[in-house]
Amino acid sequence: MRWARLRQLLFVMTGWLILTLGLLLLSIPVPLPFPLSPVLMLIGGAVLSAHSRAFRHWLRLTRHRHLWLSRWFELFGAHAPHAVQVMVYRTRPALVDRYARRRAARA
Repeated sequence: MRWARLRQLLFVMTGWLILTLGLLLLSIPVPLPFPLSPVLMLIGGAVLSAHSRAFRHWLRLTRHRHLWLSRWFELFGAHAPHAVQVMVYRTRPALVDRYARRRAARA
């Protein structure tokens, strides 16, 4: 059990490292990092969405609040590696609407 928790922690730390590296490369004014930075951010997000429930929930809510971000994910997720496609599917904002309808029906 301890090894499984340690492995999950390692994946979460690696995902945050890749995501942060992508964000840092995005701020560099050299034309080279432009194609590399969004790819690193998507890969970091894919790793985090696979191993962190809190990140998945945050990303789902963010996509629900900002439709332009959700459209961006859908656009680039269709042509991305399988891990990124799974991330886009897991964090679809329709789940937020479904939970809101359930809460409204109970009240």
